[in-house]
Amino acid sequence: MKVLVIGGTADGRKLATQLFELGFDVVYSIAGIVRKATVPGPVISGGFTQFGGLEKYITDKKITHLVDATHPFAEKMSHTISQVTERLSIPAIRFHRKQWLKTENDHWIEVLAWPELIEKVAQHQSLFMTAGQISQDIIEQLAKQAKHLLLRTAMPARAILPSNVTWLKAIGPFLLEDEKQLLQEYKIDAIISKNSGGEATYAKIQAAAQAGIPVYQFKRPQLAPLQYEFDNAADCIALLQTCLASSKLSKSAFAPSGASTEFKNEI
Repeated sequence: MKVLVIGGTADGRKLATQLFELGFDVVYSIAGIVRKATVPGPVISGGFTQFGGLEKYITDKKITHLVDATHPFAEKMSHTISQVTERLSIPAIRFHRKQWLKTENDHWIEVLAWPELIEKVAQHQSLFMTAGQISQDIIEQLAKQAKHLLLRTAMPARAILPSNVTWLKAIGPFLLEDEKQLLQEYKIDAIISKNSGGEATYAKIQAAAQAGIPVYQFKRPQLAPLQYEFDNAADCIALLQTCLASSKLSKSAFAPSGASTEFKNEI
């Protein structure tokens, strides 16, 4: 049994580490755009094109189980995982953390696409954008409407930024007091966010609620379904442990009478 964990979040990295420490034969994959993954087991960085694609990698490396622990908004990769694992008939698990739930103190305006958002934020003067990399066209449209834009990303913006856009490089987790100070310093009157879930970036949502400013929240996309889907690591691990136990039992059934444990595990 060999498990491929395709990451993209801290949760994925932690899961791969737990599986390795539990004795699984696990490989962790990360795009490597933001930072290098620090996990104890084998890591591949930069995607699967270098190996001829995901399907070829799975086949060549004899991967038996795959965990999709990508970012909840990584639609393209999740779609590829769904298609490839179905073609190869290997068990596939999606592990995405729970999305944030709106509280009575939140003022959220949920959106599905950029055109919708651009129309709705026209009333605001100072926007705080925390929705990842933004295209040149979108950044220019927003810059024309607002007096000032604050863009925070983990890596330098790919777009050429207009003069009224301030870029901040930062990687969570973020603290509530720091987020509150940021909103005050830049006189932010609205936040643009993705409903990524998790604790690392939730402080901005809390800060917005306390300041009484709206959050324009992108809804999570509808992803292609996988065989198993969980929102916590414990369930992922429990399922994989069950699979591992079944695999060992199946192998031992084919071992000749009196064969050693070592020999059984090699079949």
